[in-house]
Amino acid sequence: MDRKSDKKNKPTVWIVILFSLIPLTVAMYFILQMIFPGLFQSLPSGEIQPVHPEN
Repeated sequence: MDRKSDKKNKPTVWIVILFSLIPLTVAMYFILQMIFPGLFQSLPSGEIQPVHPEN
């Protein structure tokens, strides 16, 4: 008989590493933003600007 522990569906190491990089990247962004606030000033902020129709 097969043991139930042999049939566990475990993710590979690479999948675990890739999914753990997502929160690590977000945390590093906020840490860098606190330490170097001027570094991210040139990034677009998504502010809404008025659209002027051409006459």
